[in-house]
Amino acid sequence: MTVAASTSQQLRPLQFTAATIGLVIVALALPAVLLLGGPLDGWFLGAMLWIGNWLLALWLGRLAQGLDDVMAVGVSGASFIARAWLVAGILFIYALRVDETVALTAAAVFIFAFTFDLIGRTAIFSVRAKLAAAEKAAARESAE
Repeated sequence: MTVAASTSQQLRPLQFTAATIGLVIVALALPAVLLLGGPLDGWFLGAMLWIGNWLLALWLGRLAQGLDDVMAVGVSGASFIARAWLVAGILFIYALRVDETVALTAAAVFIFAFTFDLIGRTAIFSVRAKLAAAEKAAARESAE
């Protein structure tokens, strides 16, 4: 077993935490919304929009894994933008037709969860890239 493989095992809890940080933020947003006097419906709408967005991102990420690099980047980038526009459109229509305060609260919950999720995904990518480089270096050293 190489050092990189054991390091990979040690980083699994960190990767799990980074992958689920958005869910943690959604959960922490509930007491924050309630303490600030925000509508519970706003938290719920924001949470459901973010969870739907997150699940769609996971599904599209798995779909992109089977594609070549250029197509994978295209699918990931296009879905990232499309999902953001879809949520913005839903919140805009909700604010105009139903309740502005609920929509603004939902937008805040969504933005915080989305931002922390993006930070978590970036951290995971960075860790995986470093592990892959370490594994290649270890393989080269053992081959020599």
